Amino acid sequence: MSQEQQASQGKQVAEAMAFLQNEARSSAADAFDLVGRHSSSLSLNVFQGKVQQTEISESVGIGIRVFHNGAPGYASTERLTPESLRQTLKDALSHCAFTEPLKVVLPEPSALVEAPSQWNADLEALSLAQMAEFSLALEAAAYARSSEIENIPHLGYGLSEDRSWFANSRGISYQERENSYGVGIGAVALRNGVRKMGTYQKTGRVHQDAVVATMAQIAVERSLELLDARPIAGCELPVVFSNRVSGSIIGMFLSNLHAESVQKGQSRFAGQLGKIVASPLFNLISDPFRWDLPGASVLDSEGVPTQRIELIAEGGLRSFLHNLETAGREGCAPTGNGSRGYSGRVGTTFHNCIVPPGTQSEDELLHMFPRCLHIVKLDGSSGCSAISGEISIGVQGFLYENGVCVQAVDGITISTNFFEMLKQIVAISSEYNDSFSSVKIPAFAVERVSVSG
Repeated sequence: MSQEQQASQGKQVAEAMAFLQNEARSSAADAFDLVGRHSSSLSLNVFQGKVQQTEISESVGIGIRVFHNGAPGYASTERLTPESLRQTLKDALSHCAFTEPLKVVLPEPSALVEAPSQWNADLEALSLAQMAEFSLALEAAAYARSSEIENIPHLGYGLSEDRSWFANSRGISYQERENSYGVGIGAVALRNGVRKMGTYQKTGRVHQDAVVATMAQIAVERSLELLDARPIAGCELPVVFSNRVSGSIIGMFLSNLHAESVQKGQSRFAGQLGKIVASPLFNLISDPFRWDLPGASVLDSEGVPTQRIELIAEGGLRSFLHNLETAGREGCAPTGNGSRGYSGRVGTTFHNCIVPPGTQSEDELLHMFPRCLHIVKLDGSSGCSAISGEISIGVQGFLYENGVCVQAVDGITISTNFFEMLKQIVAISSEYNDSFSSVKIPAFAVERVSVSG
């Protein structure tokens, strides 16, 4: 989308926000807040030396939450005409008759942390032709790395742009703008009738960080490293979760730290505040001020200033994440973790989930045990339950003995309980992976996990 088109669309959303605010002020609403959003993306896919598909998408909308006699009502629209906006307000007010009153006080304007821009103008200048040139060069480089690369079924480049607006009846008016790119490749290697796929993705705000040779090398190495894998006999082993998968393992259970989950009886951490729930080596932080990560923000989706929160400190549970509604139910202050798109109700989110690094490298973790399993790939997540904590999941990786890799491993399943596993963490590495992700977890070692073939 051109700069002129972006400016025009942004002006339409801003004008619609102002119109809806004026309508809400003269309505039966006691209080209200609005969320506006405009998102656009440009992407392409490459296969066998040709651009196979290009796609341009765009979405725009405004959502309103109103309170009448303390009860909330939600509605949204993707049509920004005066008639549609008036109907949206009417719908939100009508919904208040079916909801329970909440003890919610909308925030007033306040001083915010000064944030660097999350917008890179260089990405605006990146053309479809440049994206195609990079992708085709990446495909060629991956094939050139090894004669065992049979196919590259997944290779794409995408750009995304997002603008959001927030306003409420108490005078807050705020907007954010951000953009990013993403390049991903999946290469399939074939050896002795066995196929394995290696993937690698580079995302961020500086597209020059994506280097063809580096991306090709990593993807190909990952496709080759497990070609000779075979199962091992069932046993209990120490496990080192690589930083390729550590974020996925921890991320599946983060909802247990949402106050909403606790209030609904869906968190095993309920009633555990102030108690030890993890190894003393384990710390978990929601950090909205990591400007190098996509979850950075100074204001949440309800207009509450964000803050850095230590949820787990030296294994002890210190806090839950609150939005205005969950805080109102408990009579406590919100933590600035409200999450809301224009078309939904309020939820809860982390602003960059960070586990601080330890002092040992991932390789040093692999030298800690006479025998251990190094997991680098997860086969889905269907056997994992965020509520019970049960983990039963297929994995791939490497068996190490005295710090030396003795074989690649696949065809096995690990079984453990997440909440017990947290207490069995014996080391955390000093290295994050290089993903542009709001979940940053180093590799970590667990004392004992059940393995079955």
